Amino acid sequence: MIKAPGIPKGEANLIRAIEKRGLSIFTFDQAMELTPIGRDSVKKLIYNLTKKRRIQRIERGKYLFIPVSVRGRRAYSEKGTIIAANLIDPYYLSYWTALNFYGWTEQPSQTIFIATTKQKAPLNVKGMTFKFIRLRPNRFFGYRRLRDGPYKIAVADKEKTIVDCLDQPRYCREIVEAAKGIWNGRNEIDFYKILTYAERMKNGAVVKRLGYIMQTLEILTPDFRQKLLSRVKRGIVNLDPDGSKARGRIIPEWQLRANIDPKNLTEWMRH
Repeated sequence: MIKAPGIPKGEANLIRAIEKRGLSIFTFDQAMELTPIGRDSVKKLIYNLTKKRRIQRIERGKYLFIPVSVRGRRAYSEKGTIIAANLIDPYYLSYWTALNFYGWTEQPSQTIFIATTKQKAPLNVKGMTFKFIRLRPNRFFGYRRLRDGPYKIAVADKEKTIVDCLDQPRYCREIVEAAKGIWNGRNEIDFYKILTYAERMKNGAVVKRLGYIMQTLEILTPDFRQKLLSRVKRGIVNLDPDGSKARGRIIPEWQLRANIDPKNLTEWMRH
């Protein structure tokens, strides 16, 4: 086998094996399978390729393969979802990442939001931040698996994306982004399914925020309005849980404090 110019034969063989397998992420054990030359020799290959920036260590025993065509910090951002799929289990992509996945927000993000049932500190890889949002088991549902090359990635379905954003708006940047998702996805979303998900989450705030936002966006039908209102329980919640706790008009029917200017939910439409 002819080695790549300027790269020792062993390193070139490992690179070719990774490329042939179509791997963007690989483990040390996979490298051992691809180049059966002994543990210490594989360690040295990985060390050398890391120094040459052909691979990058993500975490212990896990590496990102960087093709020779890639240049700069931004060049591998499109692989963020694939990297995320290899960082923790169980998981699914949600919040701002899912809004972007479905094309419901124009706001770019270098942070990948990952829902999981486990605790894990954020990771930084090639200019991307991977943030892990720990959910209670009863809230970890509503996702689907999609194929991306040799990998499968788990992504919140459209309805769970909205529910997650309404549950914890700070992970979709702000409540306005959730409103954009509802508006932009209004013809694709099953709103009754959202209601079912909200009840399964046992979070009444999701119902209150959903009703108020849909009413503000003028897409709330009379039938669905009654469905939502029948589930509204006493107790004021803030539209934006991270906003001012004491500012804003209380909307009695939704048991909600509009603690951001309602115009913020719609003014983006005029731009």
